[in-house]
Amino acid sequence: MTRIADAAVTGFAKSRALAEASLSPLRRLRQENLLRRIVCVTWDTPDTDAYADWIGAMDGVTLKRVPQPQVNGTCNQRGIVYQIEALRAALAHDAELTLKSRPDYVFDTGFLRRKLESFDAWSTIPQPKVLGVAMPKPAFESRIWIPWADSSQPFYYEDAAFLGRTRDIAKLVTTVTAAETATLGDARCGSFVHVLRYAKPFLADYPLFASYLRNYRYFGDAIGYRRKLVPHVTGDGFFWYLLVAHAWILHSHFHVDAGRAGELSFHSNTANPGADWSKLETLRLANPYDNLETWRAGAQPGKACPSVQRFYGRLVDDAWQSALFAQPLADFPQAALARILENVAQGGDGRFKGVEGDFYRGLANLHALHGQAAMAEAG
Repeated sequence: MTRIADAAVTGFAKSRALAEASLSPLRRLRQENLLRRIVCVTWDTPDTDAYADWIGAMDGVTLKRVPQPQVNGTCNQRGIVYQIEALRAALAHDAELTLKSRPDYVFDTGFLRRKLESFDAWSTIPQPKVLGVAMPKPAFESRIWIPWADSSQPFYYEDAAFLGRTRDIAKLVTTVTAAETATLGDARCGSFVHVLRYAKPFLADYPLFASYLRNYRYFGDAIGYRRKLVPHVTGDGFFWYLLVAHAWILHSHFHVDAGRAGELSFHSNTANPGADWSKLETLRLANPYDNLETWRAGAQPGKACPSVQRFYGRLVDDAWQSALFAQPLADFPQAALARILENVAQGGDGRFKGVEGDFYRGLANLHALHGQAAMAEAG
């Protein structure tokens, strides 16, 4: 079934050639009537004038310039506001589906064509009963496609590109509290920008993630810190409630697929500090697009532990989280998994209060011992 789909490309690119490569497959699919419109949203400021001039003149592309939010703070503190407001502006349309992208994100035309044409097949949300446990009612109407997710950092997903029902994606336009803004001010917490976008729709039904957000400053990204952090948390029983709850949300609400090498390309600013953006051949791919098969092999579907025991648990397809709920696991008894799910489903009654407090106190102590080294490593 063909559904009306619009593409929303937010932000602006440092390279005209890269932006043209990004828009080319979208324009092709618009010609094939798989996309109705391509809307490029950028700020109405002088520093984006040159980008806007040639985007606005491009055939088949609609330019939408909006006021840039006036915010202060660190790059992450400003960036999350920019992302939220750009997405809000991009969703001002009546299409049933929205593809969100950036002008430095490049799709293989065939990959994106397949995702649009097979939407009904991959987007169906499974019944909210698993291993005999009735889970909360789904927060979305359909699953949202994302290229990758992290198994050991709940809600740390790719946010440069995603595809889903516009009504569902609108739930990713969230608010940011003062406390969350303060967390974003910590250079060790860059991934919190991603986490906030995706976690908020699930807090009402999965209240154990509220404390996860409040204490996110303890989940740093620096590799030196994660060498200490990952063994610590995966050895704690409470963390497995977070991991399993997150795996169920990921399985039931998201379709993870980064395709094969070369089908998706993301030349992020982070991966290209000081780059010459006029020379596309010199630009580096962002992680995990530069090494998909290594990440895919590392997930080891059919086992619970290997994926989350990696310092960075990148998942580039649905295999790991689907296996958790579809087959007996080699390293995790299914009865124990069912008990965890049952406790997660009833977690609003306060049953986690004691163990949750112990977990975060232990995490705070670990952070006090090793967090300063992570700050130095993060620069």
